[in-house]
Formats: sequence, C-alpha cells, structure tokens
Amino acid sequence: MKNVSRALKVSAWALLSTLIVTAACRAVAVHGFGITLDSAFWYRDFLGNLSVLLICALLVQSLSKTLILSSVIIILFQLSNAAKLSVLGTPASPDDFFNIQNFFFLTDGWRRIVLFAVAGLPLILALIFIPWKQARTWLAIGLIAGISTLAIAQSERLRIALDTHIGNSVWNQPANFRERGLALHLTHEALRTASKVDKPPEKVFVDKAQSALSSILPNSALGKTERVLEKRLSNVQTHSVTSARNVHVFVLESFFDPITLGESWVPEDPLPADFRKLWAETGNSIVMSPVFGGYTANAEFEVLCGFPVTRNSVFFEGWLRKASPCIPSLLGKAGYATLASHPNVPGFWNRTNAYHHIGFETYLSKADFDMSDSVDNLLTDQSLYSQVFDYIDRAKTDKPVFNYMLTYHGHLPYPSSEKYPDKVSAGKDSNLLHGYLNQLWYKSRHLMDRLRILRAQDPDALIVIFGDHLPFLGPNYGVYTEAWNLPEDRSQFSGNQLKQLTSTPLIVIDGQNGPLDLGVLPLYRLPSLLMSLLGYQETQQFDATRNPDGMLVRPVYGMHISVTSDAVTDCVDQNLLASPCHVSETWLDQVKVLTSDIFTGNQHSLE
Repeated sequence: MKNVSRALKVSAWALLSTLIVTAACRAVAVHGFGITLDSAFWYRDFLGNLSVLLICALLVQSLSKTLILSSVIIILFQLSNAAKLSVLGTPASPDDFFNIQNFFFLTDGWRRIVLFAVAGLPLILALIFIPWKQARTWLAIGLIAGISTLAIAQSERLRIALDTHIGNSVWNQPANFRERGLALHLTHEALRTASKVDKPPEKVFVDKAQSALSSILPNSALGKTERVLEKRLSNVQTHSVTSARNVHVFVLESFFDPITLGESWVPEDPLPADFRKLWAETGNSIVMSPVFGGYTANAEFEVLCGFPVTRNSVFFEGWLRKASPCIPSLLGKAGYATLASHPNVPGFWNRTNAYHHIGFETYLSKADFDMSDSVDNLLTDQSLYSQVFDYIDRAKTDKPVFNYMLTYHGHLPYPSSEKYPDKVSAGKDSNLLHGYLNQLWYKSRHLMDRLRILRAQDPDALIVIFGDHLPFLGPNYGVYTEAWNLPEDRSQFSGNQLKQLTSTPLIVIDGQNGPLDLGVLPLYRLPSLLMSLLGYQETQQFDATRNPDGMLVRPVYGMHISVTSDAVTDCVDQNLLASPCHVSETWLDQVKVLTSDIFTGNQHSLE
C-alpha cells in the first residue's frame, strides 16, 4: 500500500509539473514572442513534454532531480523554438541541433559565454544527476539506445504512419508544429530526416530526370523556356571567358526597398538618389530569394551553384558534400583567381567547407579583416570593400578575378553607434525598422561610393548586386503584416504576398554595356545568365534549371510559387495537380533529383 501511495504521489508530481511548465512555455511563446498556437492541440505538447520527463526519470531515478532536469530541457527547447519562429517564421528542426555551433557564432565575448552556459546547463545537470555507477542506469541507457536504433531502422514506416494519422504539410512547418507540439514535431521531422539519410538517387532515376528535363528544354545557354530573358540579352555583346574580364559580386545583407512598406512606415527614403537612378536603369529588376529574414547561406548556394534550395534547412550544412561545378570552380578552371569575403567567423553556416567544395581558392573571414570600423562587431561595408580591393591590388595577379563579397553590416539587431548616428526615422513605433533604415542609409551610400571607384577603375567588369533576403522586422512578419496586409496564418498567404516576401533589388552591370533590364529572376537562374555574359560556351549544370516555358518557379518555405504573365500562384499541397502548379511541380521534382545527385550523391549527371 505504501508503494502504491508513493507511486501515485510521484505520478501526480510528474503530471502537475509538466502541466505547469507546458502552460508557462506556451504563455511565454504567445505573449513574449508573439507566436500563434492552436489551443485544440495543447495536449500533444503536454504529452510530448511528459515523454521528456519520463526519459529523464528513467535515467535520473529521483523525483526532485527529474523535475529539475526535465524542466530545464523543456524550457530551453521551447524558448529556443519560439525565438526561431519569431525571427525566421519556421520552427526548430533536427538540422538546428546537428549544427548548433552556428548559434554560438552569432555572439562573442560575454554573450557567447552566457550562451554556452545556458545551452550546456542540461548536460551539466545530467552529468551530475545521473547515477553513473548503478547498473540500472546503463540498462536504461541501453533501452533508450535500442529503441532509438529501432526507430531509425523503421524510420520510413514510422514517418508514413505519423503523416497518415497526424498529418504533414511540406511547406507549412509552423502549422505542423502547432498541431504536434514541439517534442512530437522534432521526433516526426527527425524520422523524416533519418528516412532520407545517405540515400542519393540511383543512376536510373538521374537519367530519367535528365531525359525529362532535356525533352522540354532545348540545348542552348538560355533556351526558349526563358525567351523573355533571351530577348533582353539579344542586343548585349557577350565576351570571351578568356578575355580577362573581372567579376565582382556584392551580396548585400538584408537589403530591400523599404519604400514598399508605405509612407506611413517609411516617410523618408533612406536610399540615395544615385542608387535609385542606377536601379531604374535596370527597370527596377528584382531577384526572388529562397529565404526570408535569415538563412543567407541558401541565397549564396543559389547564386553560386545555380540550383534552387527546396529544403527547409541550410543547404551548406549536410547537403553540400561533394566538390561541385559551381561558378567559382568553373571560372577557376578557366583561369580566374576566385576570392570569397565575409567578415564573420569562417565556420558559420559551414562556409569554410562549402566554399572549398564549390571551388573558392581564397576565403577571407573575420580574422583576416581589421574590424575597427565596426558597429557592434558588424564591419561596415565601406571598410569591407576597401580591405577586399586592397587585398586584390596587393595580390598583383595577372589572372582575372571572381570577387565575391558577402556584407555583414545591416544584420539583425541593426545596432547604431556614435560614429554612425541616425539619419532617418521610421514613421511608426518600431525600434527594429528604425535601426534597419539607418543601417540601410549607410549601406546604400557605401555601395554607391565603391561603385563609382570600381566602374572608373574596371570599366569592363561584370558587376552583380542583390539583397540576400528581406530584413526581419518583428515577430510573425512584424511590420510587414500591417504594411502589406498579411494574413495571420501563413497558409492563407497569396502567391503575390509570398513573391513580395522574397523579392530584393537586383542590379547587373555588364561592363560598358551598362545595367541590364532583367525584370524578375529567381536567384538560382542568375549563374546561367552570368556565365553566358562571360561567353562561357561549355554545357553547364545550370542549364538543368531553366524554367518551364512562360513560367518562373520560386521554391520557398518547402513549397513553391509559379509566376506567369497572368498570375502568381502559390503551389501548395491542395492545388499541386491544377495548372500551372502541375507543370512547375513536375519540373521541380526532376530538378530535386539532379540537386541531390550533384551536391550530395554520386554525381551521375556530371558523367
């Protein structure tokens, strides 16, 4: 009877503790981070958290220690997830924990120490609380390991069962999270990841994909499927890749046109008149990025490698595993010196390995720069440009240069300093927008100052300028929600709204031919254009991503939008069989096969 009473007491404490922690975390997510949760599925969140507590109990074997350890783990994971949802609009995924080092790269000094202490707290408590010398502890560890191994072995069956009974939206991960709760969501997506690990496409499927794409796409650099772009380029003189023509790429952190938010939000244009004039010469061309508010590395992958990112994760981490014929590699073989520059820690988003795989000869990162002209550790663009071009001058190479510069100033949280005082103000109360507009004021002027020098010194250079993504301006799309009348639920976003959330300015200056009018271009199509302008005649991997005739396809958020002359269609789960989504989805399925083959698999398509 005494044992029954104790068991009931322990169970009551476990249930009550989990209920309180679950309720508190959900309240903080809603009121502290502005996250929308579905109250109808709170019990799944509760049961997921209870599972965490039971695992802790199995290892710790003490009620008080179990309550402490499980609460710390649950709170840390829940608040980290809420922060990611607030900033990037997507919940935590298994990839985040496989590549957790990137979160530490975002900070330095005492902030990094605090972050290490907080993140390491569950591990420290586990090391202290678990009775490592007891045999039952190792039996528990063996049991957990056995169940995990079995789950991985049966990951595909378990994934199908969960998809069938709980549901899954490929593109609407926030909705998946709301209906599952965090623990179940992470488990569900971990099984999905495990079911795909180390399974590159076989040659027969690669051949079928290539055949399917070549049957609708002609064997030419741009092809009839992009005849509008071809027409724009028909009067542009291309050059020989052997003509020692430099290429300079400016990837501008969080750069977009803030005037689109409306005069009530942005009463004074932070962009200078000479930038407006230059952009107007391109017909105000825009590029559609694969990301919003973050994940810059995915925009980098597209502009360097010419394939769309379709995963809700960072492609540089885990999916770019092979030496690949991207722009740096191709130009390096054509006699170019290839240089990448970014004044951040080198390993962030796995750039050190990724840049090596895609062919960069030199990578200048934070330790290579004098960081004295920084705003809260963000090197200003004028200093970045000055130091990069000084480096190129000192190198005194006879080779043409592919100079790829990823800026850092303009990154969240948009800090200010005495040296760079505020120049403009937001029209409404928004600290983030106010900070962003002032960083944009300086970024745009630093850009134009460098362009004046560059175009005078290197008049034949091919110059490419674009924003990597729109800036984060508050939880749940923040300022954009009111300015653009966005619905509360992303599942209700229209195709035009999704296009707007991915569109940034694009400027391509073709040497003395001047700026090009490119209209709207998915970012992954830019490499094909650049190599064509350089006169690169060999068949390229980029040809495989030529869009279906009369259509532009922009994968985003795990779904895609189809842009035609008639409309912008959001191609989501429920309408993939209808036109034009059926055409774009069929095309995208084949492109995904080649993407997996080239960058992760056996590279059959390159044979």
